[in-house]
Amino acid sequence: MSHKPAYLIAGSDWPKVDAAAARLRAQFDEDSIVQITVGDEEAEDIVGTCLSLGLFGGERLVFVRGVESLPDEQATEIAGYLSDPTPDTCLALFGAGGVDPKGVLARAVEAVGDVRFFDAPDKKQAAEWVTRRFAEHGVRVPAAVSRRVVERAGEDIGDLALEVEKLAIHCHPDPPGLDDVDRLVIAQPDVKPWDVTDAWGRRDAAAVIELATADIERSEDVHRTIGQITAHVRRVRQAVVLLEAGAGQAEVQQALGLKPYPAKKLCEQARGFSEPELAAAIVRLAGLDLAVKGGSRLDARFELELALAEITAG
Repeated sequence: MSHKPAYLIAGSDWPKVDAAAARLRAQFDEDSIVQITVGDEEAEDIVGTCLSLGLFGGERLVFVRGVESLPDEQATEIAGYLSDPTPDTCLALFGAGGVDPKGVLARAVEAVGDVRFFDAPDKKQAAEWVTRRFAEHGVRVPAAVSRRVVERAGEDIGDLALEVEKLAIHCHPDPPGLDDVDRLVIAQPDVKPWDVTDAWGRRDAAAVIELATADIERSEDVHRTIGQITAHVRRVRQAVVLLEAGAGQAEVQQALGLKPYPAKKLCEQARGFSEPELAAAIVRLAGLDLAVKGGSRLDARFELELALAEITAG
């Protein structure tokens, strides 16, 4: 399969950005991929990597995360490279909100490849986003079902994407109804597991496990706890991305629809984590969710404790 020399995919609707990244990456052999995360202390030089890959045979992928944090001079350097890109090398740039659609990077990529921006909906558009997300899974649902999903899961894009996928798979081939939403989507309480994340930031696995499991009495409580922790970790990751892009507490508060104190607390916690670390934790928690829903024969609480110990160890 032949690919264009460059792709730029970014925006605040990170489930769509992540899905696009996964689709593109799946088209290359793992041995032909070089992954770079902007801001990583050990990150390789992007242009230098693209040029050096021209020495190897076959199509190669330079897969770059966090381009919203690229310094202006590096963006300009990449734009210069794209005026004469290395043959058989595909440069894929992925970022969150904060990438300028009219900036030098977007213009340079557009000249030789594809540029796509996916923006998350505001609160009023959340139900419409859910309807479109169902449609992407080949499922048509009434507006009332989409509104109920938002009412129960909240307005976080990551949470909504997970719930839509769960409903679409579970109810296939029929579309989910209101009863399905009430039965399968756990209502998110307005509780933020600050203490759990604080303990995680201290790398105190014992405290993380003790705090996270303190209220668990039934198997259903494990599912609730996983949902709360996953939602919070996703918000911390969003805050990290925004802060690394130069946003302040006020911008984080506005972007995530938070009140002042939760925004302040979220920013404090975000400074204790790196984006790759949080992304890895989200992947591990997704695996945990699958395990406790029938993917493992181990006790659900034990699976939870094991996952918490792993993400705390890093």
